[in-house]
Amino acid sequence: MDGCIVKIESLNHRGEGVGKVVSGPYEGLTVFVPRTVPGDVVHASFVEKKKSFARAEVKKILERGKGRVTEACPVASRCGGCSWQHIDYAIQLEWKTKMVEEAFHRIARIHDCVVYPCLPSEKTLEYRNKVEVPVAYKDGQVVAGFYETYTHNIVPSEDCPVEHLAVRDMIRRLLEQVRKRRYKIYDEKTRRGSVRHLVARVAPGTDEVMAVLVSTTRKLPGLEVMASELIESVNNLKSVILNINDRATNIVLGDRDYLLAGRPYIRDVLGFGDPEEGGLGRLSFRISPQSFYQVNSYQASNLYATALSWAELKPDDVVYDIYSGIGTISLFAALRSSFVIGIEEVEPAVKDAYKNAKDNRIENVTFEVGKAARVMPGVLAKYPKPDVVIMDPPRGGAERETLAAVSDAEPRSIVYVSCNPATLARDLAFLKEKGWRAVRCQPFDMFPMTSHVETVVLMCASSEAGKC
Repeated sequence: MDGCIVKIESLNHRGEGVGKVVSGPYEGLTVFVPRTVPGDVVHASFVEKKKSFARAEVKKILERGKGRVTEACPVASRCGGCSWQHIDYAIQLEWKTKMVEEAFHRIARIHDCVVYPCLPSEKTLEYRNKVEVPVAYKDGQVVAGFYETYTHNIVPSEDCPVEHLAVRDMIRRLLEQVRKRRYKIYDEKTRRGSVRHLVARVAPGTDEVMAVLVSTTRKLPGLEVMASELIESVNNLKSVILNINDRATNIVLGDRDYLLAGRPYIRDVLGFGDPEEGGLGRLSFRISPQSFYQVNSYQASNLYATALSWAELKPDDVVYDIYSGIGTISLFAALRSSFVIGIEEVEPAVKDAYKNAKDNRIENVTFEVGKAARVMPGVLAKYPKPDVVIMDPPRGGAERETLAAVSDAEPRSIVYVSCNPATLARDLAFLKEKGWRAVRCQPFDMFPMTSHVETVVLMCASSEAGKC
């Protein structure tokens, strides 16, 4: 398609540079260009052109923006795993703050919420405690890596700099085993073949490692021998799992797990300090293959500490933790309140949450299985109304029915944890209509080298906002 000269002015929520054509027949046209920074002037080639905008890829950098740096990874320009390695870290933080502010202003029409500067991560590389990589044939060789931007073409990468070293090593070992045993690789177009993904997790607090092989079938030769070889050769490998996913889907994990060696979980330790002295506390958590667990353990403790600090929990408070997962926030909240009710629709996560409560000898907590909107009436009939509600929904945000149920419960405050500023702003707008006010927001850089940002927001009833 046509080429043009583009000057980059800003960054959008997808991490793309946003600029204008500065010369040629399309002068003034808005263009979205990945792998650019504000201040860049680039020769770009259109990959998609509409009447009011275009998408393009960089062909040549003519002028380098002030925030451009050398990437840590040799395949970063092609790999879709990290979109911001080329941006100075201070600039990354600045733009993540701006993205949150822009979502509040544009989507929620919220202009009076204090948005603090994005909190930097202790580690900007080697922080990811979990990796899921697809496998494929490339030039006759079995490879693993990440998808190229906007495609399902795999960019081979066995030395990703944002992955924890133990995770990186585990993926290499799994790939070696797949090659050694000549397992057939799944083709998503023909739906033939077996092995689809390699998954590795590490618990940074204990150094325990988990390996997961994702396949369409359980009938793979030598699975037990493979698992034994891995256990014997990898330090602190505590769990080797076969996961079955035989559906035509982009979701990585299927519903069935089979333990090949070790135990069905790894254990991590999270937190810091004594809650009676203002610390978060220190707890252990079982992590199963299906468990949601923050990928940046170093930053997760900071996020939970802020959420609970803003909740201002009192010893006699009742807390509802909605989308409670394996109970991370629930159990930390239980250390400083009277009783906590966790609500989670994924049943295996609830089972893990109960085990985590037992392991940590925490008894003032219970968990309910189901969608929050359906479960809330029964919870309210069985337990006292919440003094505080904490919510940490998935990327798609909370259902309106859930938000309405939370509002109707009339808690003192709502603490909303989000990984998506757009859906967060949408949900805040709905709560605003219900009489709630967003008081303050703290962005966290949970995902350095990407455009993603995590946030904690404190909401109070409009009539009580001055007391929060």
